[in-house]
Amino acid sequence: MVKLTDLGFRKGVCCETIVSTYNPDGTSNAAPMGLKLLDEQHLSMSIFNTSSTCRNLKEKKCAIVNLTSDIEVFLKSTFKEANHGGKVPGDWFAKADLVEAPKLRSADAVVEVSVAHLEDDGKERTRFSCKVERITADGKFPQVYCRAMPLTLEAITHATRVKVFINLPEKQKEVSELIETIQNHAYVVERVAPNSEYTSVLDDLQCRINSWRVKL
Repeated sequence: MVKLTDLGFRKGVCCETIVSTYNPDGTSNAAPMGLKLLDEQHLSMSIFNTSSTCRNLKEKKCAIVNLTSDIEVFLKSTFKEANHGGKVPGDWFAKADLVEAPKLRSADAVVEVSVAHLEDDGKERTRFSCKVERITADGKFPQVYCRAMPLTLEAITHATRVKVFINLPEKQKEVSELIETIQNHAYVVERVAPNSEYTSVLDDLQCRINSWRVKL
């Protein structure tokens, strides 16, 4: 029987996943989300109240935690505008076995969860404690480690902050530092994984950053 720790979850460690839920209209939503292990039966996540994932979790009381190493999935679920029509493709998903949520067809492992407890801080976030209902994992061979994957994922995360701050005068120092970090990551990725999906994602990110800045 597969356990959460078999998938790499550790107490006190934030693990990057793709959380998928159903929207009120029945379409599928997916978003990168950092989760932490509470125990072998529970995961926690703290989500902005304005997000679709938070709304859907409160409504449906369940979700899918998808584990994937596909960097394109992280990019296109972070920046929905990177997809045709501005939505994550519906054919990425299939109905889950137990809970009322969509799972990623391409996921290396799928954790079906139900909401056991939620706590809204009354300001900007809700913390969810989720009970594991079922774990499905492919029996894949171990993969060698490449620096390109974590650096590209970190760049995507930094870019979400750049998008919010880029046109705020009081945030320009932080924006400059974030952009410099993304550029440094791009340099390393180009060196260790040239002409790869990782370099394509970083090129895309840098083009998006340029498009976000208001032209005066």
